[in-house]
Amino acid sequence: MECFKFPREKKKAKPSFIRRMTTFARGSPHYGRHAMREVINAALACNVLTLVGVGTSACFHECFKTHVRHVYDVARKNDRLLPRERLEAFLRETQGVDHIKLPDPQQYEAFTFDQFFQLWSNHDSAWRAAGARHQAPVDPTYPISSYFISSSHNTYLEGNQLLSRSSAEAYRAALRNGCRCIEIDVWNGPLARSPSKSPAPGHRRHFSSGSLPRLASEKLMSIRVSRQQSRSPSAIQKTFPSPLPSPDPRESATTLDPKDLVECRAKSRSSSLSNHTVEPVVHHHGTMTTTVGFREVCRAVRESAFERNPLPIIVSLEVGADQEQQEIMVKIMKEEWRGLLLERALDTCDNRQPRLEELYNKILIKVKRVKESPTDEEVERGRSLGMAAIRAKPRVCRELSKLAIYTHSEHYGGEECLDYDSPGHIFSLSEDGFLSLTEDTDKLDRVLAHNRDYFMRIYPKGSRIDSSNPDPTFHWRRGVQMVAMNWQKTDEGMMLNDAMFAGTNGWVLKPPSLLSNKTTTEMADMASDPKPTLDLRITVLAGQFLPLPGDRKSSGCLGITGDRKFQPKVKVELHVEKAHRSLDCEKETEPGCTEHPDWGLDPKSLDFLDVKNVAAELSFVRFKVEDYSSNFGGELVAWAGIRLDRLGSGFRCVDLLHPVTRRPCEGKLFVKIEKVWRE
Repeated sequence: MECFKFPREKKKAKPSFIRRMTTFARGSPHYGRHAMREVINAALACNVLTLVGVGTSACFHECFKTHVRHVYDVARKNDRLLPRERLEAFLRETQGVDHIKLPDPQQYEAFTFDQFFQLWSNHDSAWRAAGARHQAPVDPTYPISSYFISSSHNTYLEGNQLLSRSSAEAYRAALRNGCRCIEIDVWNGPLARSPSKSPAPGHRRHFSSGSLPRLASEKLMSIRVSRQQSRSPSAIQKTFPSPLPSPDPRESATTLDPKDLVECRAKSRSSSLSNHTVEPVVHHHGTMTTTVGFREVCRAVRESAFERNPLPIIVSLEVGADQEQQEIMVKIMKEEWRGLLLERALDTCDNRQPRLEELYNKILIKVKRVKESPTDEEVERGRSLGMAAIRAKPRVCRELSKLAIYTHSEHYGGEECLDYDSPGHIFSLSEDGFLSLTEDTDKLDRVLAHNRDYFMRIYPKGSRIDSSNPDPTFHWRRGVQMVAMNWQKTDEGMMLNDAMFAGTNGWVLKPPSLLSNKTTTEMADMASDPKPTLDLRITVLAGQFLPLPGDRKSSGCLGITGDRKFQPKVKVELHVEKAHRSLDCEKETEPGCTEHPDWGLDPKSLDFLDVKNVAAELSFVRFKVEDYSSNFGGELVAWAGIRLDRLGSGFRCVDLLHPVTRRPCEGKLFVKIEKVWRE
């Protein structure tokens, strides 16, 4: 079925606007053919009635309109048209909204079906299951630790943690989709080498069978020289008329002392930097992932960080580069982020966290902060000495450390660290470490108290080499502001993360019970107050334009797709606190048929009843559309996630997302939602 139906008219009768918009030729001074196609599609989707004179219901499949017409018939009862007062009652009592402005009552005392459908579907708060497409702007007057922040782990990767590609485009994609805390792992750039020693830049030489005897003989000759120094210098001169070449310690391996090895490498790096500045690179150290230049990443951040979003971003730096390269890092950041990088404390902040409104269009650096002391530069310059320490991360240089102003990393060394009260400190823990910390009730209380006023960041455990994700809701319920997610993977955790930050700019104010500046008495009262009990019923009525598996083609209304029929089934999951997992928090429909399934006017509802102690701001409903025509179980073809307090009541449309890209697709579901809260 076609999405839009255009009236057949002669070419000369076409409106001048459409004629101008559809006849842009190649090489137009302002738009090309493809650019104008995008403009036209957007115009058609937004204002079909104005352009072609047909109702917006033309973009919905007949199975959708059948259910909407049933709602219309029930609302109008025995009247031929829907009276105005009954439309207002439907919107207020069934859909739970009363702020929709209806047309002039003198012109519209009653509404036809097309008028009813157009009015309803054009108001997101009454039509979409998730309500308005954009949430109300966040209140920016709270300290920055009072918000959940959309965060990314190993942002540079495009795939798994071992073999995938690192790219600057990954940063652009994350930032443009609302991520406000990114991670950059920075390491030394490749040493500059002369063409005579390497066939290609960056190539590392290894010992060949021909070079080993030469190196051995040179070592033997040097030993003989040292033995004969006590005898006759003239004899030595005769025996070895020309000086011996000095072997490169990076290649000969004749120097075994770790201190000498580090010094030789430092001298070699200093020599190379004098001729060519080597810039640091970004990659996942110790893996086979590719590298991308640090400067390229910084440029990508600058170009995409504040395109349509003024809220600040936090750059979490994992620094493996030595101090010379760190100094280059600081230079690059100041060059590429000029005017955006927060380089000094705000005059208005006196030993306190800044408010969100004070950091608009700013980039904050999260890195370890070293203490100021006269011996800092003497303690370490580059990598530590010793074979084991050569692979360890170096000390952060002073210039880089100065950029950690309101977001400085602190090592979490145990429960006593939870009393640390520096305003801008951040503890970073793995998901396993945080789980073990919160298993103890007494420790959990201290974690909650800490996270009301100070930052905590959780990152995935190391065994998630496939870039899978933890459940972020577990950490949000315990006040964690930044749960770093692998945006490369679309799984349950990432879907819930998208649901939390949907329609926002990546900063979401915490619920009142997790906010800072609470007295001890207030916190005790909030902890003792019981949360409400939820009764939730969801009835899936129909679907339209559900995405087909990639190996099959649609055959229209017949439902025949390739070798087998498309059999979509909708699963609905309720994500609440772990204590409720004993309940059946997953329900599913019967399998449908075709990409436009219809489950009838009165199918069985999917019920989640008597669910106690539910925090609506931290609970979620997830819709999954799976194809069960395969013998290997359900294949995910589309999904949607909605935070429970944003889930609308009444008859609603669920906009579905692509299972890989997490971008909107054509697919939609028409559902009935009954949500009741009880004390």
